[in-house]
Amino acid sequence: MTKTVAIIGQGLTGVTAGLMLAEHGYDILLVGAKPPLIGGLQLAPNGLEALRTIGLYDAALSGGVRLDNIAITAMNDGRTLAEIPHPQNRVYIGIGRADLYQAVEAKLAGKKNIKRMASPAISIMRASDKMELVLEDGQTLYVDEIIGADGVNGLCRSFVCGAQLKAKTAPYYAMRSEIEARALPRLFSRTQTQLILGDGCHFVSYPIAGQKRINAVFCASPEKLGPEWQAQLFAPHPILKYVADASAQWVKLPLFANSLPASWRRMQVTLIGDAAHIMPPHLAQGAGQSFEDIAYLKTQLQEKPLSDALHSMSILRASQLKSTTNKASLTGQVMRLSGLPAQLRDSLLGLSGAHLLENWLADVWQANS
Repeated sequence: MTKTVAIIGQGLTGVTAGLMLAEHGYDILLVGAKPPLIGGLQLAPNGLEALRTIGLYDAALSGGVRLDNIAITAMNDGRTLAEIPHPQNRVYIGIGRADLYQAVEAKLAGKKNIKRMASPAISIMRASDKMELVLEDGQTLYVDEIIGADGVNGLCRSFVCGAQLKAKTAPYYAMRSEIEARALPRLFSRTQTQLILGDGCHFVSYPIAGQKRINAVFCASPEKLGPEWQAQLFAPHPILKYVADASAQWVKLPLFANSLPASWRRMQVTLIGDAAHIMPPHLAQGAGQSFEDIAYLKTQLQEKPLSDALHSMSILRASQLKSTTNKASLTGQVMRLSGLPAQLRDSLLGLSGAHLLENWLADVWQANS
């Protein structure tokens, strides 16, 4: 008898997991509303190799922009601090979230073993050998497994970890925007990641959508993001002033502190992606690590039944992610330095930045087998 899997969360992680499991023959229920798909994401070699395993590598390459390097500059005086080149054998891309989502949806189309249900899930309970899932619209579903791809504040993390582990407030925020490339100087369309380090803040940009749009992200603490934050922080800068004048629509997103739960699975509910691991967006690993979850689950399904494969994935990936999440958090702390520590950071990067960062990132970007 075919097992039924409910995936709570129809973001990029949820639909990708649903696609992979549907291709393995399971009946899939994708539960929850489709979220806003804002901005872009960077995919380093490990994330791209995970997409290769899942079967989405070619779609990512065709929809993304290959980036040649990461250029790091100082916000206060514009000087170059370091440049990390991506050699020909290290593929690294920027891609719009909506573009990658569309590629997944194209593969979902026509699959008869996938059903989408827009109503949010509000309750999870055990019911004999099944899991009972109650939706906001009153429907009650009985499924064999639940995969939680509904984020750090979602129902599934609360069920697996306990409500006390939910991250309710964020100490740091990302202002994210997609800007038409034609509204900005051609500098922004270069095939590179631009990282500008400031005093208690930083700015990242890179092209997506065939260099027709620019993904721009500004990260700062709440006190820096008052009503006139663009005028105060961007307008005086010789490069960022163009972003301030581009009439960009900015969306404020919380960046939660690192909180990796000891267990990703309880009964027949398994966490995946952001619900399992809060990945600060400082190492190009937010989406990449979610895709690694799915890729590892796929390899396990080749030799194990679904419940055993989910159990193995939750144990091994929790172990693998400890180092990466710690590095991402520490990188964020360095980017948020202010005052004299920020000046010392910039001086150190100016002296040995490329070599230092290559060593720091080598094991993070290495594709897991």
